Amino acid sequence: MNLSEYRQKIDAIDDQLLELLNKRAMIALKIAREKFDNRIRVLASTREQEIFNRLNKINRGPLREQHIHEIYSAIISASKNLQHLYQSFEDV
Repeated sequence: MNLSEYRQKIDAIDDQLLELLNKRAMIALKIAREKFDNRIRVLASTREQEIFNRLNKINRGPLREQHIHEIYSAIISASKNLQHLYQSFEDV
């Protein structure tokens, strides 16, 4: 396999990741609705730690724990931002 073929494979995986991230974001918005309806704060640090712990247990590499934490911190941050945005519109 040559460089171009490897890059095509990466592009295909990136396309799948983007689709999955958007699906995850849609679910995060549904969670925002539930939290808003039940007067629950967006911040859920225990849930975040559960996510990190679960992913670290199933990770088989080559990504290290630090990499997983950095990636998922960004994903979780984006989800929380969406939830805050959703709830700010609901408050109007």
